[in-house]
Amino acid sequence: MITEDLLRISVTSFDSSHASRFIDDALSDCGNGNGKGSESVENDDANSNYTFSPGGSMYFVLVCVDEKCKPFVDKIFNSLEAGLNFYKDYGHSCGFGTRRSAENQDEDHTIISKYVVCNRSGFNEKKETISDGNSNHVVRRRTVSSRCGCNAKLNLKFISGERYRVSCFVEEHNHDFVPEVGRQFMRVNREMSCISRNFAFDVGNVNIRTSKSFFFMKKMVGGYANVGATVQDFRNFRRNLKEYVGERDAQMIIEKFKVKKESCESFYFAYELDKEGHLTKLFWADSVSRRNYELYCDAVSFDAIFDTNKYNMVFCPFTGIDKHEKCVTFGFALLSKEDIPHFTWVFDQFLKAMGRNPVCIITDQCPAMKQTIPMSFPATEKFPATKHRLCTMQVILTLN
Repeated sequence: MITEDLLRISVTSFDSSHASRFIDDALSDCGNGNGKGSESVENDDANSNYTFSPGGSMYFVLVCVDEKCKPFVDKIFNSLEAGLNFYKDYGHSCGFGTRRSAENQDEDHTIISKYVVCNRSGFNEKKETISDGNSNHVVRRRTVSSRCGCNAKLNLKFISGERYRVSCFVEEHNHDFVPEVGRQFMRVNREMSCISRNFAFDVGNVNIRTSKSFFFMKKMVGGYANVGATVQDFRNFRRNLKEYVGERDAQMIIEKFKVKKESCESFYFAYELDKEGHLTKLFWADSVSRRNYELYCDAVSFDAIFDTNKYNMVFCPFTGIDKHEKCVTFGFALLSKEDIPHFTWVFDQFLKAMGRNPVCIITDQCPAMKQTIPMSFPATEKFPATKHRLCTMQVILTLN
């Protein structure tokens, strides 16, 4: 029998403004405590029916969902994925998430039974602590859990071929559904589109932080509801991207240069590895850079003051000035050290790519460059030796 005390306990997790209305409606429907089992009451705010069991438990069933989108027992699906996606779409329209659960397989590993449950099914295990005598190690991280032991589920059983049949469908939930305005933030409904991923990747390459990139994406699509993801999803995407690259970052750039070389014969690059297989020297120049050098090779600036943060390598661009007094690039290099062997190697590669000595090269006051430039750009039968000059700005900065 449903008593007033049981009803008050069962609605303690809901808003207090609705609790009294739930209790009054339920007591009036039960008729002075002589209930005939569970009774259904309409909940206008959530577009669902909530039902009280004889033990005082509250269950929710959505009433506004299209019957064509609702599963039922003996419904046939052409494949297992079709059935799982159907229940996922059903949860999206109702306002709850889904999670794949237990399955049974036969001897040839064919799935003969598959359960998909509400994402609030079950309970999280309690945090365990292991003691080794000196310190305690927490096995699981403490996080907020939304699981409440919901029994809603769908069971698909194998028939023949690739078809599956719904053998069990539990519709009742022991929690309220997410309203339509908040369904976009459910985990099952959040997914970064291809456009969002490309945008997050591009803005990450120019060192724009994740929260700012998410704000820009919101402005582009017209609101947070149209993004399809949250700022945490953007952070997770960038984290997963870095984990995917891992220690293959140097190999990926070499492979990219090889592809460019196949598509453009005028693209030039060279690299060297150490004994452990780490990239220590890299030089590249595309067709536009080599064309610029043919036209404006009178003065070349070689700047080796740009240090990378992560790889501890020096970024060294070869730049010049065109006839419009605009900066143009001739080539780029990444070096692990600023010494004579590394500078000799990069100058040799620059000479191989361009085919002629520069008239004048401007550098900072590095002693290794002072020794390397006369050896790398000597006088030949066709071209005179390169003149070495110091950058005035670097000299002033050093004096200050």
